[in-house]
Amino acid sequence: MASTLQFTAISGAHNEDAVCYLLEIDEAKILLDCGSFADYSGEGLARLQRVARQVDAVLLSHPDMAHVGAYPLAFKQYGLTCQAYATQATHMMGALCLQDTVKTLMARQEFDLFNVRDVNAAFDNVTALQYSQPKALMRHGHIVVTAYAAGHTIGGTIWTISNGAETVLYATDFNHTREEHLRRSSVMEGTEGMLNRRLVRPTLLITSSYNALHDVAPRRARIDSFLDSVGAVVRRGGNVLIPVDSAARVLEIAYILNEWWPRERSRRDTHALCLLGTCSRKIRSFAQSLVGWMAPSVEGHMSDRDTKPFDLRYVSILQSMEDLHRRLRGDTRSRGRPRRAVVLAPMDTLDMGFSQELLLRWAGDKKNAVILPQRGPPGSLARSLFTRWHDRTQRGRPAGTPMHMESPVRLSRARVPLTVKKRVPLEGKELEAWRAQEQRRREQEAARDAQLQRNRDMLDDDASSGSEDEADAKVAEVAADVFSEIDLETERLLSGQSFDLLVRGRGPVRGLSTAGLSYCMFPFHEKNRRIDDYGEIYDPDTYAIKVDANDVDMMLDIEASEEESDDEAPAHPTKPIVEQRSLHISCQLSYVDLEGLVSGNSLRNIIVNLIPKRVVIVHGSANSTRALVNYCRDPAVQLTKDVFAPALGEILNVSSGINAYQVRIADALFKHIPMATVRGNSVGFLSGRIRYAQDAQVPTLDAADAEGLDNEWVPPVAVGDPRLSTLRSALEKHGITTRFDSDAALICNEIVAIRRTTSARTSSDCFRILGTPSQDFYRIRSLVNQYLVTL
Repeated sequence: MASTLQFTAISGAHNEDAVCYLLEIDEAKILLDCGSFADYSGEGLARLQRVARQVDAVLLSHPDMAHVGAYPLAFKQYGLTCQAYATQATHMMGALCLQDTVKTLMARQEFDLFNVRDVNAAFDNVTALQYSQPKALMRHGHIVVTAYAAGHTIGGTIWTISNGAETVLYATDFNHTREEHLRRSSVMEGTEGMLNRRLVRPTLLITSSYNALHDVAPRRARIDSFLDSVGAVVRRGGNVLIPVDSAARVLEIAYILNEWWPRERSRRDTHALCLLGTCSRKIRSFAQSLVGWMAPSVEGHMSDRDTKPFDLRYVSILQSMEDLHRRLRGDTRSRGRPRRAVVLAPMDTLDMGFSQELLLRWAGDKKNAVILPQRGPPGSLARSLFTRWHDRTQRGRPAGTPMHMESPVRLSRARVPLTVKKRVPLEGKELEAWRAQEQRRREQEAARDAQLQRNRDMLDDDASSGSEDEADAKVAEVAADVFSEIDLETERLLSGQSFDLLVRGRGPVRGLSTAGLSYCMFPFHEKNRRIDDYGEIYDPDTYAIKVDANDVDMMLDIEASEEESDDEAPAHPTKPIVEQRSLHISCQLSYVDLEGLVSGNSLRNIIVNLIPKRVVIVHGSANSTRALVNYCRDPAVQLTKDVFAPALGEILNVSSGINAYQVRIADALFKHIPMATVRGNSVGFLSGRIRYAQDAQVPTLDAADAEGLDNEWVPPVAVGDPRLSTLRSALEKHGITTRFDSDAALICNEIVAIRRTTSARTSSDCFRILGTPSQDFYRIRSLVNQYLVTL
């Protein structure tokens, strides 16, 4: 039976916001990515909250905020507790990305949507997969998802979602070219630019228009331009700020700079190459453990140096501004003078984190420079600076041509409004009030914990008058009913409403039956000693060193060390403040495209050669989405015209209408089917009648009842790969001269024209042979029929 396909854009349609989409296949609901930027605002989160509890599976594509940013929030607060799937690299680096974001947010404002523990809990729910590993969904076993390499980020994924005869290809952010530390996308196969046959002809293609209007220069030229920009600033003694993400594209940029840095000794003496981030050490450690997900050249190149793969030997890993200050102090190498730095700093938005702090410090010096390796999210300061750079350098550039790699510009008269959020230490009366409140809280918690422990010890000792086994049984029987009442009485006692602890009899106490009785007693109890076969049983907490509740400073130090060891932000007495500033930018500003995404021209060619039956275009500005849709619908483009660009919240029905049925072929019929081999598969044509057995769930196709069908004429069906490029190679092997004319027709021996068209009867691609009947005509037609298999 035909499957029902519905697509809903929750976020990331007709704009460049974070991506999140809902795909419904019959009764199964699959969430494609769960992204949000660090501001955690917008209508996308409200739409996500409405559908989160209905989702059956989540597919995560890349370890950046645009693809996984909202996942911990949805897991904790929206009820998105279904199974999630991602590659091992995306699982590890995505968790680090969110940990870094949470710590950055907590360091500047009151952020209570989720914490680091919630991030870890959410990603513990993710099933890690390998590339090309089919995985059936837990609740819907007939739906199989498979991850393929997308490039762009380590562990980045293109997903195929298969349901019988239908396949959905989800490929929004991918890179068809190899990078310094990453393989190219699995969309490409081999070295001749051919597409992966396993991904061709999907029922539905979901792709991005992010770069539809953005063509870039060759990768080597862009890298050289980037390194030349950094080198020019280093030679004149300035600092370089490169805003990056936390755990995705930062690896590519760090690897490029690490390989380039030792080529000149002078810059090593005057400058430091730094990766600054709260999780930077973990990022390097995790990257070293994920070398198998990188390009083979990374491990081979590093093995020649007798070092760890992806060691980043020349990159200083720093986790705070204090570490950066210590690194830049004068030393013997710099002859006592303070050193300058080239710093990779998150966040890539420039709206918060170390990148914003360094921008505030370095923007006013003409020697310094800010190099943007990506355009930044919409509405961010990074996008605002990119727009200013683009307007200054790209005037008059024809559409569809690569950006000019101009020299950096100066925004000498530009003042950029900037919102600075940060925490400042409490002082004076605010600090005294905080200390008093903290002391009261600790005293109340200590008193309550001590009282509850005494009450539990009382019940435990009362029940221990018998044997050990009887004691355990009595405690288990009594505890469930009594503890709640004891807690209530204890609260009354601690609040001053009562001075006695009322205990209602629920069992034998000191050998007396007190069922139904109640009495008041002073809240003190002498604990009886208990022994076992090894001696007296003692409580280890009795011998622990207690910290005086009045010594608030010592408690803060202990608490801070515990929280830092548990990857939580230190709870120092601070308060958040918000400042509105006008930033005067005197430093140089430049942009070099290192986003690692497919260019517009290559994207259009890939879409055409994938030969999808339906196309859904998302994640791009309104102009780029409109341009890509118009290209796909152009009559001159040999592509399906079922091209959709849904609006946010729109439920789009993209069902293919294919009727796929599961039947069992009877043995008597199967052994008489003439089989032919097409692309490694055996295919054949048969006719019969469907027979339903009483106890069988699957009907049987049998020839026993197929009387009269043999005389019925059935039009032949051609099976194969109707691509003119491959047909041309097959014809040339038989001595046929071929060429393509301006109408994309294959001209053979200058007398026969072959066009690829769509059959009106079967709605499938086929060849149409045009020409005057002659010996060459019939020979070429015979070769075409041999190239295809006619059933």
